[in-house]
Amino acid sequence: MRYLFFDIECANCFNGIGKMCSLGYVIINENFEILDEDDVVMNPETEFDWYLFEPKNDCTLAYSKDYFRMQHNFESYHSEIKKLFETPFRKIFGFSVKNDIGFLQSACERYSLPEINYAAFDIRNILKKFYQKDAKLEEWCDFFNIKKDSFRLHKSVDDAKLTMLVLKEFCKKENLSLENLISKNKDSKISVEKYLEEKQKRAHAEEIIKKIKSLYEKKIKSPYSKRFLNQHFAFAFKITTENCDAALEIAEKIYKHAGILHKSLKSNGNLIFLEKNISEEKKEERRKIFSRVNSNRTEEHKEKLRKSNKLFYDNESEEHRQKRIEKTRETTIAGMHNMSEEKKQEMNKNRIQGLANMSQEKKKARIEKMRNTWA
Repeated sequence: MRYLFFDIECANCFNGIGKMCSLGYVIINENFEILDEDDVVMNPETEFDWYLFEPKNDCTLAYSKDYFRMQHNFESYHSEIKKLFETPFRKIFGFSVKNDIGFLQSACERYSLPEINYAAFDIRNILKKFYQKDAKLEEWCDFFNIKKDSFRLHKSVDDAKLTMLVLKEFCKKENLSLENLISKNKDSKISVEKYLEEKQKRAHAEEIIKKIKSLYEKKIKSPYSKRFLNQHFAFAFKITTENCDAALEIAEKIYKHAGILHKSLKSNGNLIFLEKNISEEKKEERRKIFSRVNSNRTEEHKEKLRKSNKLFYDNESEEHRQKRIEKTRETTIAGMHNMSEEKKQEMNKNRIQGLANMSQEKKKARIEKMRNTWA
């Protein structure tokens, strides 16, 4: 079994796409003996981000712009790199390896070249899980007392070597072989397929979040109902790839029913939570939040809301009124159709009881209202 450690440097990551300018790697055996190493330097065929050559910056590239420009581009090295990563009986490691997987995948897409299929273990995740702390590669080197004097940080091959040395010291300290380490950290393995799935999810989430943001501060002209009329809402949770669809559904419902969604509440309003299995303690805490938010609403403001509701129906167009009535009729008919006989009898009994207790004047007003509604 052979073990490959690699690192990639980019000229820039504009628009979220890394343009590779070097790929360094080191291959070892189970005893951490180096069998092969190289720094594959290439022409990124793009501009370099200015800070990569800024002397005060702690993330400067190892070679000059001119040296990079003199090299061949990624396409020239593709078959060599593909063979390097797809050779059987070879386990692959990296530090923050998801980024490097993305850089290599972007390069293949950029030059319309075949995908390189592999999976790699992320040493950063392994150490984070074990020590319950996150740190940069150089910080882990200090933690394990690895001398960095002979290495240049952000030179791909040197970063690959340092990654290997960090893992070597970790295995030595915890008395683990590489295979034992792998068997205990299968959850730190990231494949190209998994990366692409996550990328697709992120792209979908970005589109959904754009749609949600487009509804901020917007008020519909012809709402489906007055359910949320003049009510203000904001999400009390971070919108992620996991909950974005549910968040959009909520946002659209608020908008369609005359509510107003905000990025954050500046005064009175409603906070929206989206969590399962909330403890009673947490529920009580949130009830207090809602209480504080809604208690600020004065009687004057409540009266204003009541007048707004009346104004909404007074100014409703005949076309919109007919649509609303038709929708109400369909909902009522569908509800009655799906209702059990027992439930229907109970409703009739309650209706008769209610009518018996109603004054003649109120009965006449109710009958008139029903005639207008179902006309």
